[in-house]
Amino acid sequence: MNNYLIEKDLVHLERVVNKIAASHGLSLSYWRKRVDSMLSLTLMPAQRKRVGQIHAAISMLEDSNSRPASTCG
Repeated sequence: MNNYLIEKDLVHLERVVNKIAASHGLSLSYWRKRVDSMLSLTLMPAQRKRVGQIHAAISMLEDSNSRPASTCG
């Protein structure tokens, strides 16, 4: 995959994960697989860092979804 397509895919993944963070309406497992598939590509260091950041954001969303909701009172 050339750098242009990698950048285009990274921008898309970043946007989608940000939308997921806002709404939790999309399947996280699908997006984790998409992000993981990027790791098999030859990435520039900055691109690899962005993939790691997207992966971390998905992990945080998964963690927040698996915690029981706290209740007051």
